[in-house]
Formats: sequence, C-alpha cells, structure tokens
Amino acid sequence: QYAIEAVGLTKFYGKHAAVNDLTMRVPTGSVFAFLGRNGAGKTTTIRILLDLLDRSSGEARILGLDCIKDALEIKRRTGYVAEGQRMYDWMKIDEIIWFCKGFYPTWDDALAAELKDKLELPGWKKVGEMSRGTQAKLALLLAMAYRPEVLILDEPTAGLDVVVRRDFLEGVIELIQEEGRTVFFSSHIVHEVERVADWVGIIDNGKLIHCST
Repeated sequence: QYAIEAVGLTKFYGKHAAVNDLTMRVPTGSVFAFLGRNGAGKTTTIRILLDLLDRSSGEARILGLDCIKDALEIKRRTGYVAEGQRMYDWMKIDEIIWFCKGFYPTWDDALAAELKDKLELPGWKKVGEMSRGTQAKLALLLAMAYRPEVLILDEPTAGLDVVVRRDFLEGVIELIQEEGRTVFFSSHIVHEVERVADWVGIIDNGKLIHCST
C-alpha cells in the first residue's frame, strides 16, 4: 500500500531539530512531491530514509523494509539521485555506465541504451567536461537503468534552466510511471511540483505541515 513510510522521524543537530517528529506515507505508484524551502529538512529526511544519515528517533520503511536493518536490499530496489550528485570526473559516460552496471543484477542494457539516446548523452564525453544539466541526466540514467521500484530524486532540477527543467521532470515521470513505479522527489519550486505530482507533502522547519493529493 505504501512505498515509503516514516513515523515520528526526528533528527537533532545539538538542540536544533532538522527533522521534527515527521510522519509521512507515500502511496505505491504515486508521484509524490516533497515541497519545502531550502533548509526545511528535505535532504535530511531523504538521507535518513536511505540510511545515509543516522536518525535521532522514529521509524522508517521503504517497500515494507526497515530502513536500517534492510538498507542493502532497499538500495538494490531503489534509485536515488542526490542534489549535485558527484561522479568520477575522469570517466567517460560509457565507462561510468559500464562501471555502475556491475553493482546491479537487474541492470537492463537495453533500457540504459534507450535512456542514453533519449537524454542525448554522448558516450565518449568525460563527466568532468559536462554541464550540470547533462550530469543530472547521467545521474538519472544510472539511477533508472536497473529498473528500481522506487525512484528518489533530491532537487533533481537544481541548476537547470526553466525549459530543460520542465522537459526533464515530465520525461522522468512519464518514463517511470509507465510501469507503475513510485517517484518521490523534493523541490522548493511550486509550479514545478504542480505540473507533475499527484501527491504533495509540505515540510517547514523540519515539520510536515500538510500532506494530500
């Protein structure tokens, strides 16, 4: 029923609560926008869900699996694009695709080739020579080529211009929704969210203040 569940999720830095008693449920098959200003707690929440950051208290599950105990299984079944994702600058696009393929038994070569073509990624070009927009597209390919059941995108369009941002998000949603998978993406841009999301959760100062269709 729910692709992502968080109950009472809290993260303190000293006395400051970056995430404050957050309870949220993301329906399976939905496009869920996690909306909030910069510094509201979006990235901290995502990093806790993926066991990249320790929580102070609360519980979280992805695909019914415990985010700490089953972290490895979750990573196998979840695609993740971080804000400003870092990749090996010296690798060419084709090389980094080959490198990442080795980590995922479900990697789909045909889908990777289709995405590379659709996203207009030149296989011969080095990662360090690409624009931020092209790097974002490459990060998306690497997150989608093993057909994850949940795709988590943290401010995926940061640094992209308005037209590219729109086409990028609509393309992602269309691609992943064809198979009834779940997309969870964070953003601070309201009109970006309005175009593609069917659920919205609004976070402010670490608290989830609204969640609805």
